Amino acid sequence: MLDASTTAALVAAVEAYRAETGAGLLAVGHDRVLLNRWCDRTVDWKDCLPAAP
Repeated sequence: MLDASTTAALVAAVEAYRAETGAGLLAVGHDRVLLNRWCDRTVDWKDCLPAAP
């Protein structure tokens, strides 16, 4: 887990790269607040699994 300042620096670096190149991003994490702020769309892992028999 990253501390707040390291997370902010990482997000800034990735966003700068995305802005320059038009790249997309697949983010996997446990920090729901960060993911919701950073991503246009989020998916919970449990929603990707088949239904239990």
